[in-house]
Amino acid sequence: MRMLMSSLVLVVLATIAGLGWSISEFAALQNQDTATANVNSRIAALKLVGSTLAISFDSETGLSDSFIRNWNKHNTEQLSLVSSAEFGLPRSLQLQFDTGAPLLLESNEGISLHYRLPNTGKILNISTNLLTPPEVMFTLNELYTIIFYVGVVMILLLWISPLIRQLVNLSKVTEAFGMGELGQRIKVSKTSYISSIEIQFNRMADCIQELLDDNKLLSSAVSHDLKTPIARLRFGIEALEETQNEQLRVKYFQRINRDLDTMEDLVVTLLSYAHLEQANIQPDLQPIELNSWLRDIVKHCVHPERQIDFIGFTKPVVIYTDPKYLSMQVNNLLSNAVRFSRSRIFLMVIVDEAGLWVHVEDDGKGIDDEEAMQVIKPFVRGQHSRGNAGHGMGLAIVNRIGQWMGSPLCIGHSTILGGARVSLHFKSFTEKSD
Repeated sequence: MRMLMSSLVLVVLATIAGLGWSISEFAALQNQDTATANVNSRIAALKLVGSTLAISFDSETGLSDSFIRNWNKHNTEQLSLVSSAEFGLPRSLQLQFDTGAPLLLESNEGISLHYRLPNTGKILNISTNLLTPPEVMFTLNELYTIIFYVGVVMILLLWISPLIRQLVNLSKVTEAFGMGELGQRIKVSKTSYISSIEIQFNRMADCIQELLDDNKLLSSAVSHDLKTPIARLRFGIEALEETQNEQLRVKYFQRINRDLDTMEDLVVTLLSYAHLEQANIQPDLQPIELNSWLRDIVKHCVHPERQIDFIGFTKPVVIYTDPKYLSMQVNNLLSNAVRFSRSRIFLMVIVDEAGLWVHVEDDGKGIDDEEAMQVIKPFVRGQHSRGNAGHGMGLAIVNRIGQWMGSPLCIGHSTILGGARVSLHFKSFTEKSD
């Protein structure tokens, strides 16, 4: 992570600085080349004129003075004729000049051209105010360029700094989570550049923690619930080995079969719960008219000692869900109601401002408020269900399906029957006209 952030900052800074410097140097080079080319072209023209004038003045001396006066009146480049004795040069330049080649000298006043006239013993001088463009080390344009790119760098750093902080925070949280601190979560900001990654990390962390919690509950609960039937099996087998009475052997065989049925039921329940993972659920969503669908469920749920009444909504209502998983939810709720009720059970469909509700109410002892969030966990049973059959998995299965299917479980009190009211909530539905 540190290497990523360092490389990100270095690449941005190097790109801006390198590109800015390259553009500035190219522009300066273009300007300098233009000025130099202008000076060189004028010097070349003057050399051509000077060569022609030197030949003319060296052969015809009478016209030189008038031509020079007239030239100097109309041109900035000034002509003059001086004797060779007045034109002093260093020895190295004098040797070059004696060969007949023109001499170009440059001073603070400008560039001058000098031509030797061998027949007359004079020197033709062409003085100009032209100067070779100096190599400026630092200009005002370069200062403005530096200020501009420093401003760009500062703006980019202001943009990158929140990203760096978010990446550092993500790195710290993932490291702590990997070290076993499963409660670590990232606080997601609306302005975060990586909010989608942070949200996905939090979801992943929730799934991992939930999976580990389920494994702990399952391992502890399974070991506890299996001890009793295993012990009974051991006692039953020992009793079978010791008795010769046929009636007692039949009785012991029946007890062993019941214990095996209990163990098999526990294993099936565990497998059903373990299958209810988000990755395993592939819902087949279908439109279901809820009133008629629940009425069919009640017809097949017949109990000789319990009266199950269905109270549908006044209008047909359609929901989009998977009938298989919805059936698992409703059947588990009805099974719990049959187990804990005294005589009556209501299955109702209610529509209000919050959405559509499927209520299962009974006239049993109910579920205490402090136990409502505990009984939805695997193998956790309320204090009023200690003496009843079951493994404490019914509501856990309903809650697990509701998390993935969008039909969350709600637990409350029945105002009609006085017992528990366990509900499924559906936010989206469609009412049909009769």
